[in-house]
This record gives sequence, C-alpha cells and structure tokens, in this order.
Amino acid sequence: MSEPKNFATTVQTANPNPEKLLWLFGFRIDPETEIPNLYTLIVYGEQEPPLVAGGQLVFFNRPELAINALQLCDIDVSDLENSPTKIDAICDIAETLYLLDAEDFDESATILNCLNPLLDLVKATLIPMPTEYKRILYHFADHLNIEEEFASFLDKENIQRSEIVNAILWCVGAITAKSRLLS
Repeated sequence: MSEPKNFATTVQTANPNPEKLLWLFGFRIDPETEIPNLYTLIVYGEQEPPLVAGGQLVFFNRPELAINALQLCDIDVSDLENSPTKIDAICDIAETLYLLDAEDFDESATILNCLNPLLDLVKATLIPMPTEYKRILYHFADHLNIEEEFASFLDKENIQRSEIVNAILWCVGAITAKSRLLS
C-alpha cells in the first residue's frame, strides 16, 4: 500500500470566484429525495484532493458541518469567514444508476458529473480498483466527455450496462469502507 498523500492545511472559502479552492460536493444516493444525502469538501488544485482525516474520507450529512470536517482534518479555518454551505456540484448516484438502467442519452452530463468525483474519491482511498472496472469507467467517462448518447458506444464496445453499474457500486463500496461520517 502506498503512503497517504499530503493534503492542504489551509484553504480559501467557497465563493463565486472560479479560482476558489474549496468546493462543497453533494452526493445524492436516495432516489426518494431531491437533495443530496451526503456532503464532502474537495480542495481544488493540482491534485484535487478530498478531505481526509486519519486515512479516511470525511463526509457529513448537513452542509453546516463543513467547518467541523475541516477542523477534523487539521485544516486551518482561521481565514474562513463562514463555513461553505453553497453546493458547488452534485454527484447524483441515484440519477446515474437510473440513466444507466433506462436511458440512452445523458443530456445533463449527470453520469459524467458522477463518475469524475467517484474516481477521484476512490483514488484517495488508496484501494486499488479492479482493472476491468477501471478500464470500463475511464473509457466510458472519456466517451461522455465528447458525446451525450451512450447506448451505441456500449454496443460498439460490447459493454453491458450492468458492468458499469457494478463498477460504480464497487466505487461506492470502496469509498464507504474508507469513510468517516459526521452528523
């Protein structure tokens, strides 16, 4: 197992400025809700690391707990005027699974906006992703960067929808296994 990466110890608050460093990510898991069920902060920069404390990813169930998550990660919050509570991006796992099951197009880029943070979070867990899952997800994400329609891509590449769903669920499991939840 490789050594944990060094993560930022100071951050800027989330703001409308595109150069901001700290982004509040919401994760919608429950298809019965319209709002995210979990949140984390991602420090944008060269490596785009998520919050990690003691080798575990840090999630929280309310945006107001962002400041607690930062403190748990030993990040200096003295320069923050308020805790970031505006959601910058949503990883909609519930909608992604629906689209993969029932649709052929992803006009809103929901799947891609789910895959990218999931892949970043899995990388931060230091758990090696199975080679086949990695190949499928990265190849699929590359396609979705260019094209909204994905059914013909799956047919052409002989990728079953269930393979992508299984790979996503593996990612969720790996992330969960290496996470800590603040509530």
